[in-house]
Amino acid sequence: MENKRSQNLAPVSVDGDDVTTWALPEGAIARLGRGCEPDMMFSADGQFLAIGTAMGLWLYDLETLSPIALWETERGMVFHIAFSPNGKWIAACNSDKILKVLDIQNGACLAQVEIDDYISGLTFSYNNQYLAAAYARSAIVEIWHAETCEPVTQFTSDTEKVGFYSPISFSPDTRLIASTSASDTTDDAEVIVVWNVESGQQIASLTAHTRWISTLCFSPCGQFLASGGEDGTVYVWDVSTWQQVRSYTDFGDVYRIMPSYSPEGILRAAIVNYDAAGPATISVCDLENGEQLYTDKVWGNTVKFSYAGDWGNTVKFSNGSRLAYECRHEFINVWTPEYPYKRQFTHSPISFPAYERTSILFSTAMFSDDGKTLAVKYHHEGVMLWDIASKRSRPAVKVESAGKNQFLYKTDSGKLYVASIKDDNVRLWEADGNGIPLVEGTRREYWSAFPALSLTGELFAYADADGNLKVWDVNSGNQRYELKHPLEPNDDADDEGICDLQFSFDGKILASESNYPRAHVVSWDMELGEEIDNSLNDNIITRILGRLVLSKLKPKSREVVHISYDGKYLSSIGNNSYLYDVKQDDYLTRLTLPHGLEDIFSAAKFSICGKYFAAGTWWREGMEKMVICLWEVETGKQIVTFNGHPTDVHALAFSPDNTLLASTSYDGTILLWDLTPYL
Repeated sequence: MENKRSQNLAPVSVDGDDVTTWALPEGAIARLGRGCEPDMMFSADGQFLAIGTAMGLWLYDLETLSPIALWETERGMVFHIAFSPNGKWIAACNSDKILKVLDIQNGACLAQVEIDDYISGLTFSYNNQYLAAAYARSAIVEIWHAETCEPVTQFTSDTEKVGFYSPISFSPDTRLIASTSASDTTDDAEVIVVWNVESGQQIASLTAHTRWISTLCFSPCGQFLASGGEDGTVYVWDVSTWQQVRSYTDFGDVYRIMPSYSPEGILRAAIVNYDAAGPATISVCDLENGEQLYTDKVWGNTVKFSYAGDWGNTVKFSNGSRLAYECRHEFINVWTPEYPYKRQFTHSPISFPAYERTSILFSTAMFSDDGKTLAVKYHHEGVMLWDIASKRSRPAVKVESAGKNQFLYKTDSGKLYVASIKDDNVRLWEADGNGIPLVEGTRREYWSAFPALSLTGELFAYADADGNLKVWDVNSGNQRYELKHPLEPNDDADDEGICDLQFSFDGKILASESNYPRAHVVSWDMELGEEIDNSLNDNIITRILGRLVLSKLKPKSREVVHISYDGKYLSSIGNNSYLYDVKQDDYLTRLTLPHGLEDIFSAAKFSICGKYFAAGTWWREGMEKMVICLWEVETGKQIVTFNGHPTDVHALAFSPDNTLLASTSYDGTILLWDLTPYL
């Protein structure tokens, strides 16, 4: 473990109100979205709300709910944060296992330490002397001096710890520290472990919870320890005897309960009741008298899950009086006694844009024909439309019944469409349209191939788990064909069904592919509704009736295969990178990639005019910023290299006039790059 003083990092300038321009990498002109947030935290004095995101650390004024600073953008990936009680410092830990203590006045780094594991619980002592962390993958609690990050001591319980949460809490006199460990007798249960900080002795092991424990807090008087978690129960323990003195239950179908003492010693709890088929309820309750202080109902598909696919740190309750929680598409909600109602501010879209697979027509990011709107598919929000001028977003389909499992298309006429799947219903919508589906079908399983829309916008197809293909006429909304793709018996359910559906560029051919026990592609005549070819093989470029249907050049070492909009060019990005001229049936040019990064280029896109080609990297250990390269297609000349996102680039999109390149990332943001100096 390495410990060292860090050079001061100049805080980000926050001159101007347009936060989309704060802390931009060179070459970028705007950042859409403020990053996926693994953590949120209130300052002890209630002045600030800090949000640790995958692209940096945001500081909000709690009175105005406005962002006032953006720090730690050099690397980003801030996963856990904690304020010191005196309001002077904020601790931040990133995914590179670097823990820093920052000056709250200017964001300067006072000290940092490199750690050996991922932190899942972080806190300062009440006297501001110590900083402590608990780890996700081991039952270790580590303590440092707060101002210097010099190590003080380390505690390890007997049972290995692996889980989502590792809550940690100092007693008010800093004499004790409590955390959790996995139970060695009951699956999924956890025990509370308490140590004496000075002697290093483990003095208590408390068993009552039957599920993961998400919250631990000492009372201000130091006489009690409260705990709560996934089993929907709050327990209160007497610190002098370590006997259980109270328990609170009967909160209904509880997903998580988070107790917290107010400064006056009143025990309250934030309660999350979640039902996938109905609205989630987030409430604050006075546990001692049962008084309901706050409640909010939000539908399950509007409440955001955390980075790891769970509620995690997306609901924060502190001092028994401050609640913050996230809500798709745009908001973080805040409740405090000073404002005893729901206040909202825009911080998202919360989740990360979807990764773009190899496809002819399907895309996860694309501009409208006039260049004024950028459409992006998100994992949890469905397809969102970003207005380039205002830099604000809106859902492409506002109808609740569409669900959030959505797919994005653009036809040769320039129209944007969205396919949605909810339950077993599949629908096709015009993006930003009247909310009436153009096509409605059923029996479409989630794990089947993505739906397909022809480039002409005339035909729409999807497949069910049994290999049945349904082809619809978009103009009439009527089903045109039902075809049967032959499937071989398969004991592995994960490999069942059709894995790919694509139309040819002219819409005359539909190709369907199954991949078990080997790749098997069937091509269908869309004028006759009949099978016309069953001879497509791997490792060839296939032409049917003079039109490219599928590229089956199987990538090696994470190479990317992509096709230009007009079907003239094909790319392969990776250890063997080239551009291929489909008409000439020959290699056009070899591409030179940055040395050492060849095998991590993934997202790729041709410009609409076909003159330019761009590709971006996935993250590799040791990388701080992802690389995006731009080439001229005819010559293979590399035009410019951008460095911006702190983690994987998921998709790229050129504006129609080639003035902008948009890059979407797993960090939850979109960067707009200015291409005018280079093209």
